[in-house]
Amino acid sequence: MKHFFKICISAVLLIVLAAGCTVASSEQAFSKSVMQQSTDNTPRTVQVSGIGEIQVEPDTAVINLGVQTQEKTAEDTLQKNNIKMQALIDTLKKAKIPSEDIQTQTIRLSPRYEMNDTNNGRTLVGYTASNSVEVRTKDLESLGTLLDQAVKAGANTIESINFEISNSGNALDQVREAAVKDAQHKAEELASLTGTTLGSVLEIQESSSTPGPIVRQIEAPVQAAAVPVSPGTQSITVQVQVTWMLITN
Repeated sequence: MKHFFKICISAVLLIVLAAGCTVASSEQAFSKSVMQQSTDNTPRTVQVSGIGEIQVEPDTAVINLGVQTQEKTAEDTLQKNNIKMQALIDTLKKAKIPSEDIQTQTIRLSPRYEMNDTNNGRTLVGYTASNSVEVRTKDLESLGTLLDQAVKAGANTIESINFEISNSGNALDQVREAAVKDAQHKAEELASLTGTTLGSVLEIQESSSTPGPIVRQIEAPVQAAAVPVSPGTQSITVQVQVTWMLITN
């Protein structure tokens, strides 16, 4: 019985010693973790966004215009359309539009029907032919006069006018520079408020928005008069997100 009692006491002592070692080991691990955290040299950073924007006047107009004719037979309709279309192209060339800036877009020939009240059917009454061209020009000041001359030459459809910026690269560079300066100004102000200064740049991200063509819907003038056309301006925008390292003063 005494021997059994001694064995139980020994077992209890071993359990207590093991628990003590476990606690001590946990305390040592926790202390080591705290020391690592206290000596961690993770750099302090600041991340800001900057925006740059500029208004640019378009320098190119893209006009879509053409001729539509109607006659009783398909042959007469197409022939009449071809004559008027050739007169239109000749007029455009006389206005100093290069041949490479005149491009055919559509050629259509379709029958025309009228409803027949007697038998609820359709009766063929003739044909409609249409031919349109795309014209590019940089002479925006004479654009209204050009449209007037085109109408006089036989153009009776003006579908649209698109205004474009032929070379937006230079403007995009200016806007990008403005966006970076805006971001740097914000970052310097934040650093000053927190008692730090800006260090080296760690990361830069950019997103830009360049304008697509602006479409103007214009009807062909009934009377001989220059069409008033205003290209307006287009916006080019760049946004950057920059991350700087902060240096403690």
